[in-house]
Amino acid sequence: MNQPRPLRVLVAYGQPTAVIEHVRRLAVVQIQDSWTIEDEWWRQPVRRRYFCLLLEGGILRTVYHDLAADTWHAQEY
Repeated sequence: MNQPRPLRVLVAYGQPTAVIEHVRRLAVVQIQDSWTIEDEWWRQPVRRRYFCLLLEGGILRTVYHDLAADTWHAQEY
């Protein structure tokens, strides 16, 4: 699996509304799925909320919000 990369995400009411990649702002058309992972892997707790997003232009992107650090990342497979 590829390493996650930092990402800017605009949020409203806890849900992503747009992703900013470099200088492009891509609106979220649909949240196709979301899930939360909470684990102690191992003794460095992991708390992430993942979103599978359909962005404008038909782009699919999986992102997560690191709930402990309050940062966003793109997860590519």
